[in-house]
Amino acid sequence: MSLRVVLSALLTVMICFQYAPSYASQIAWLVVEHSPAYQVFQPWDREVMFAATEALDWEVADYRETILTYYELLYDAVLHNEMDKAARYLGVLLTLLLRAKGYTEASGPRLLPLFESLDWGSARILDTSPEEIVDYWLLYEPSSDEDFAYASVSLSLLGKLPVNSFIRVLHTPLLREMYIASFAAILAASTYFSYRRGKLEGGRVEAEAPP
Repeated sequence: MSLRVVLSALLTVMICFQYAPSYASQIAWLVVEHSPAYQVFQPWDREVMFAATEALDWEVADYRETILTYYELLYDAVLHNEMDKAARYLGVLLTLLLRAKGYTEASGPRLLPLFESLDWGSARILDTSPEEIVDYWLLYEPSSDEDFAYASVSLSLLGKLPVNSFIRVLHTPLLREMYIASFAAILAASTYFSYRRGKLEGGRVEAEAPP
């Protein structure tokens, strides 16, 4: 098989994915769009959706441990501004939350329209630890397809991510040093100009004073 054929096949696969994402990935991205994390992940939609689709085929022995592990990885990656990793961890996390309650792509065509019509602003945000949120979800028994506890759980977890740009700058080595250097430069310049202004104003007072 020639290199051209291989590259053509890979390009076809990429194009197909671009126009035919999984239902799980679309549901996951709806969650991101309605969360505080959207401002950070907006340029990474394809990466999030691709990872969400990949996780549909994973074999998971312990959903609680796996979900919490990926949440910790996600939190750390966002905190240190490693967004390529964070996008992957986010996609995996959101799909694992679905799969933990028995989700399959066969139910996707029924669930996606429900999530698209959901009033996301009414979703309950759980003010507890990530461990407690995950435990709540794993023990929860949905009453029907229109039971949107998944939205509350997902939004609650994403709401705890360190998406504040200032916090992320302080935890990203190169950006942190650049910020400290620029702050020091601004402080030095401000001190210098204050000193110069004081000297000039002091000089004018002396010149205008009577002999």
